[in-house]
Amino acid sequence: MELSEEALRGLESLAGVPLSYDELGSALRQVCLVAVASVRNADGATLTSFSAEGPGVAAASDEWSQQLDELQYEEHEGPCIDAGRSGVVFRVPDMGTEPRWPSYMPRAHALGAASMVSIPMTIEAKTIGALNVYSRQVEAFGSEEVSVAEIVAGHASLATQVVAALHGHRELANQLHEAMASRASIEQAKGIIMGTVGCGPDEAFERLVQQSQHENVKVRELAEELVRRCAR
Repeated sequence: MELSEEALRGLESLAGVPLSYDELGSALRQVCLVAVASVRNADGATLTSFSAEGPGVAAASDEWSQQLDELQYEEHEGPCIDAGRSGVVFRVPDMGTEPRWPSYMPRAHALGAASMVSIPMTIEAKTIGALNVYSRQVEAFGSEEVSVAEIVAGHASLATQVVAALHGHRELANQLHEAMASRASIEQAKGIIMGTVGCGPDEAFERLVQQSQHENVKVRELAEELVRRCAR
């Protein structure tokens, strides 16, 4: 399959998406924008997520595409919902004459959508969502366009994994940093108490705990306040 230069440039930009955004929503919206830029004849793209609460728009390139997605949730039918359920790619060449999804298609067509493709997104053999690409043209997506959309969907799955992992690592690092800062404050506060009342480290810590319970504040916060007072 020989891709156009526009498609190649768009697909090349996908590689850096997971590392360029530390927030999953921003990364996924960028994937949608890349899909529109890469898939020929595409006018909009969305990423549908599937959870215990049901389907939802994880990201969209624009409001028009998001509205087309949300219509499927209202009607409880549509290509993206079936793609998520079955793990199968659905291509709709002409939404004005499509007999499947009889409640959704007329409403989507009335909004200006003429053709679409829905591609399941999977992680470790589990379908987590679907990439939906919409066009205002009939017969907009042939085999090449679907192949490009499948590559984008694969990168969307990867972006989800990578950003989630990076976010998890950052959260862990933040927690460790906070724990270390708390420990340092508590140790300083213990030293102040030991020097003031002439007790050992265990008794100093016990005094901190008792005072935190009496004042109904965390030991860390009490220790930090004690250190600040001493510094003043």
